[in-house]
Amino acid sequence: MPDYTLPRYDKPRDWIKESRNHGVEWDKIMMGRKKDDAELEQFLLYQEDTNFWPSLSTKEWKTIVLLQKAAEENSKNISFKKGFALIHNSFEVNEVTVPEDQFSSWQLYKKKLLLDGFKEETVDEIESTSLKILKRLNNDTTVSGPVKGLVIGNVQSGKTANMAALMAMAADWGWNMFIVLSGTIENLRIQTQNRLFSDLNQQGTIFWRSLEHLSKSVDISQRAQSLHFDLASKERYFTVCLKNSSRLSKLIQWAQADPHKQKQMKILVIDDEADQASINTANVDTEEQKKINKLICALVNGKNEKNEEIDTMYQAMNYIGYTATPYANVLNESKEESLYPRNFITTLSVSKEYFGPQQIFGYDGESNDTYFEGMNIVRTIESDELYEIKEIHDGNLYTAPESLIDAVCWFLCGVACMRIWKYKKPVSMLVHTSQKTDHHSMIAEVISDWLEKTDRNLIISRIRKVWERETSEFTLATFREQYPSYDRPDSLINDYPKFDKILEQIEIILKDGISHIKLGDDGELTYHKGIHLCIDNCTNNGINNEGMHVRLAYPETGKMPSPAPAFIVVGGATLSRGLTIEGLMSTFFLRSVGQADTLMQMGRWFGYRKNYELLPRIWVTRKTQLQFEFLAALDQELRDEIQYMDVNGRSPAEYGPKVKNSPKLSFIRITAKNKMQSATDSTMDYSGASNQTYLFDCDSDILNANIELTEEFLSNLGPIWKKSGKESYNTNAVVWKNIPFDSIRTFIEQFRFQQRLRVFNDTKPLLDWIQKMTTAQKLGNWNVVVAGKSDSNNGTWTLPNGEKINKIKRTRKIPKEEEQSILNIGVLRDPRDVLADIDLDEISTPELKTEITEYISSGESKGAMAYRDKAGMETIPQLLIYRVDKNSVVSREGSTRQNLDAPVDLIGLCLYIPGGRIGTSYASTISIKLKNDVFDGDADMEGTDEN
Repeated sequence: MPDYTLPRYDKPRDWIKESRNHGVEWDKIMMGRKKDDAELEQFLLYQEDTNFWPSLSTKEWKTIVLLQKAAEENSKNISFKKGFALIHNSFEVNEVTVPEDQFSSWQLYKKKLLLDGFKEETVDEIESTSLKILKRLNNDTTVSGPVKGLVIGNVQSGKTANMAALMAMAADWGWNMFIVLSGTIENLRIQTQNRLFSDLNQQGTIFWRSLEHLSKSVDISQRAQSLHFDLASKERYFTVCLKNSSRLSKLIQWAQADPHKQKQMKILVIDDEADQASINTANVDTEEQKKINKLICALVNGKNEKNEEIDTMYQAMNYIGYTATPYANVLNESKEESLYPRNFITTLSVSKEYFGPQQIFGYDGESNDTYFEGMNIVRTIESDELYEIKEIHDGNLYTAPESLIDAVCWFLCGVACMRIWKYKKPVSMLVHTSQKTDHHSMIAEVISDWLEKTDRNLIISRIRKVWERETSEFTLATFREQYPSYDRPDSLINDYPKFDKILEQIEIILKDGISHIKLGDDGELTYHKGIHLCIDNCTNNGINNEGMHVRLAYPETGKMPSPAPAFIVVGGATLSRGLTIEGLMSTFFLRSVGQADTLMQMGRWFGYRKNYELLPRIWVTRKTQLQFEFLAALDQELRDEIQYMDVNGRSPAEYGPKVKNSPKLSFIRITAKNKMQSATDSTMDYSGASNQTYLFDCDSDILNANIELTEEFLSNLGPIWKKSGKESYNTNAVVWKNIPFDSIRTFIEQFRFQQRLRVFNDTKPLLDWIQKMTTAQKLGNWNVVVAGKSDSNNGTWTLPNGEKINKIKRTRKIPKEEEQSILNIGVLRDPRDVLADIDLDEISTPELKTEITEYISSGESKGAMAYRDKAGMETIPQLLIYRVDKNSVVSREGSTRQNLDAPVDLIGLCLYIPGGRIGTSYASTISIKLKNDVFDGDADMEGTDEN
């Protein structure tokens, strides 16, 4: 067969792509949009003569079409693998494609990203994401009304690049006015304005103009009357506007000053940090609105600054909120004129170089196939030290607690490493113990006193001890095991040097000592080789009485001193948003926070740690660690929910994404109460749930009882539907179909679960809900699958009917001292085992059968549950059963896991409850549904919780 990937076949492939971009179905493309093979043959001859296509037979043409279709489906699978998803109103799709002109705004920005060091794969993802978002926008909303969407990114993940990419691509396709809504701090607004202009202002076919502080009385050169919004114009305009009622009012007045120009404006509003200030915190059940929210709604809905209807309409109005913490955006209100993202919700893919909450704090995967071990870089601030810190805050104690000294010692080691590695940017430590500004000075003083007044030999001895402990507990091998998907080779990861190598640098740091940033004779800030102690709060603006700059101020780009300057930053409220901590490697974080979105935004340690992957360490209280573990699940499960909705065609206008909730408000609240007013408790909505057992009691009586119960249950199921070896992706599985729920319920009620499993510690609410849905005929009878490995290296399990299933291997996480009697295997299920009960012969259409067959053969596991539903099993629950070999051993030397060493084999269960028919939902309202999961957190010191 010819190689149809060669350039000579580009024109036929381009025709196919263009047809797909215009929404043409595959069966029509297969026939060249003709009615039979004779007309198709004439079509191919015409293309050969007129458009210089290669000579193609009808068979060759159909082969090329099939290859392109497979490539498109593979692209969908890759999107799942990379974590990208988009849920939307399916009828709203425009015809945009990636701009190909080398002088287009997008291609020039793409080139800049590559020159700035972005990996080609990352740039391709930005391109793909921008195109998918752009295809959901509308450049003529005069009939449809404004488009409203939401983009969910990650804390400290560089979302500005994605925003700029979307602006560039939209500019190429005719959008001509871009409004970026910034936060509430002017210097951060200026940074964003300058950054976007630098990124977009390239010599090409589009001419970018940056507009500042727009109002009716602005300089004549910036008035709307003086600008060119007509179709022939190649000028594109953008402004970055603070979320300030005065600025927003003036912006609206500017945009509506000239009705003729207003009619030509094709506007894209990008709301940065859309969960901050933009949310309506007034009573959403009344007509009352907070002023900033009211003004943004007026802008987006085409009203004037008084929220009154006007005669003139913008040519296009598109609103996109960007945030890493979207909980308020989907829980606040869903009125027609609100900012609820009724048109689409998008998740940006997470780079495999990103350190997020799942990678750092772990995610157990009980209700998901995603699993993260968690990184051994989190250290505990003990409860007795909380009292010491309170005494420091009160002025009654002047010595640093042991954990704070350890954090400072590790920071000194890290600075020395970075200087040996010739790192050329600032290196930082973050200390956050309180929101009160006077407390910051107290903490800064005890750090300074320890470094200045402690005997030098004692400091060196303590640093050596911390170095030896930390470098043995978290090694390169440990890092690889706990973050196996990290996308950089070992050769590019700096391993720890010997202590004697860093000692020389440590002595240089100690010799120069610790101080605030000095002011030079020329009035410029000067930096030394020691530690710069910065107290970052609003009481330290400017220069103090000693001529020192106290607040954080990194050297300007182009004026970076050598070696890398070191900073210890003590602060509070500035951590919430906006403050970027450069080269962060040591964090001492004590203050407990009452709201999930605030706590997530305070995670300054999330982000990229390129070239110093082994150095980050975090000291937190046990409660804060538990809160971040909860946040890791909250974040992951919302992203998975959106991916599931994407595959199954659910629109955010029809179905509000479910957000995991903690019912114990003293532990943590999702967001401020007045930001989640439309939230509806959904404790009785388990649709789409997939819960698996990953904790087991190390008790032979319990484990033996579960084996006996399971074998008795299987013996009563009747004839099997599929034996091991029948055509399927899994050649070692036995399947029973059409099992009544009563049998399943009795089995689950008698099974003995480990009591710390959140869903299984009280199965009655789950089972009652399933019974209710079964009675209502929204759920059918069950399929039961006993699944095993393709090989028998771990022995076999002979089922009561004589079938043999290979046992699976699972090792255990290293237990904490208080958890020795619990076997924690992390994750039980192979995600693809949910496909074992698919009958390909019963799939409704050939196209769908091809799609699912290709998905199964791809080896991909992301989205397996959604594809099972698409295969016609959207109302059929599934019970998966595994037998785990008690003698499972760790296969890799130096692993952070242990041999299972169980007294008896484990029986593991996974319950999958489908999410409803495609395009429908069990939910009766657009309001978000909150899952109540039991979570017990211990308390931090009194007075540190925020309400």
